[in-house]
Amino acid sequence: MSRIEQLTAEQEAQLPVYREKWLARGLCTEPANRLCAEEAIRWMYAQAKLKEPQFIWTGSPLGNGLLYAVSRQGGASVWDSVWDSVRDSVGASVWDSVWDSVRDSVGASVWASVGDSVGDSVGDSVGDSIYGQHDAAWLGFYDYFRSELGLEDETAGLGGLWRLAKSCGWSIPLEGLCICSERHDVCKLRDARIHCETGPAIGYPDGFSIYALNGVRVPEWVVMTPWNEIDCRKAMAEQNAEVRREIVRKIGVERLCRELAAQCVSRDGDYELLMLDIGDNHKRPYLKMLNPSIGVYHVEGVPPECDTIEKALNFRNGTSERPVVLT
Repeated sequence: MSRIEQLTAEQEAQLPVYREKWLARGLCTEPANRLCAEEAIRWMYAQAKLKEPQFIWTGSPLGNGLLYAVSRQGGASVWDSVWDSVRDSVGASVWDSVWDSVRDSVGASVWASVGDSVGDSVGDSVGDSIYGQHDAAWLGFYDYFRSELGLEDETAGLGGLWRLAKSCGWSIPLEGLCICSERHDVCKLRDARIHCETGPAIGYPDGFSIYALNGVRVPEWVVMTPWNEIDCRKAMAEQNAEVRREIVRKIGVERLCRELAAQCVSRDGDYELLMLDIGDNHKRPYLKMLNPSIGVYHVEGVPPECDTIEKALNFRNGTSERPVVLT
């Protein structure tokens, strides 16, 4: 077939349809369709000329990881050849248009927020997994080429992965065995980021849960403890800057400054250099600043010699020697 260099108006009009279809699949919280998933996996094993596997189902990707014992068969993945085949059939402008509209927009909610958070929590088995519904971003990208641009032969190798993404969560394909997980039954987002102020943002039937605020994974206590019961000193003891920012956002920077007897020693616009006592009767400097991208204040510790906002910003931006922070 001739190379496709431009989308028609009708084809462009279908981009939002694929975006919404695959976003819904990626965030789906319905129970897995085990029959459909197993049929898809048998098809993929057959395509790879492998013996039909037995199946073990778990309640989450974490359950998969706990059962993971051996490596799957090596070699180039099926989607590598699909990638090359489709890429050769469409021009750069078509590729970029579909990528921006379908793949990136779905991926922002499904993988970048949900899938990546699950992966970070699961551990070693991530690289040997097929992500099922969390592959929605790039599978939707190729679904568009197959259905709207007629690239059926070029994308034929993805048939099993498409069906798997519509039917279950993560899988680990092994020789003679495939470990499959249920979908998450809790998936809560705000502004395309995992977020829940009353419980897990992501939860699975076996109890595996991820707590998050504004896309930042946090300990369970941060979400479940009422804002007015969180010890401000405990908040400042948190070493992860993003987690600390979310705790400060929850309890309020005004309460934090009040309860830690903050003394402002320097102020410049949205920046304040504060002296705070975090519980050992010893005051240390902290930089209070407004994050312009999210519109909230947060507080970061700086070295004792940072007695001006300029020095604190130099330290934070790495434009001067970085001494040890005593927090």
